[in-house]
Amino acid sequence: MTIFEELGIEYIERDGLFYPVLSVENEADVKVSVGKYGRMWMEFMECSHPDRYRNLVRFDRMHEKAVQVNEESYELLDCIEKKWMKKHKPGNQNLFEEMYRLRMQARMMAEEVVLAQVVRQYH
Repeated sequence: MTIFEELGIEYIERDGLFYPVLSVENEADVKVSVGKYGRMWMEFMECSHPDRYRNLVRFDRMHEKAVQVNEESYELLDCIEKKWMKKHKPGNQNLFEEMYRLRMQARMMAEEVVLAQVVRQYH
């Protein structure tokens, strides 16, 4: 019995030879772990720049780049939101509706900037 059989690893037969089934990260698993903006960037690259997309996948750099894009996006999003909230102070901070409206405006504006400047860019 081989070490692989002892560990319970399956084999596949090809051309009369048996190869152990060794799996690596699935692309679906990677998309889950790269975050919202990382997934959006990966989809953008796949549709708009398929050659670059295939190159990154081939050299196993897609996940790394997507994580960088996600982190950069959230940093820019937070920075823009903070600046916008400092500039547009609410009349009464105790009113939930007013604070919610201001925060949603800040988020929507910041998200548009992030999508244009980070996510929809060739990295």
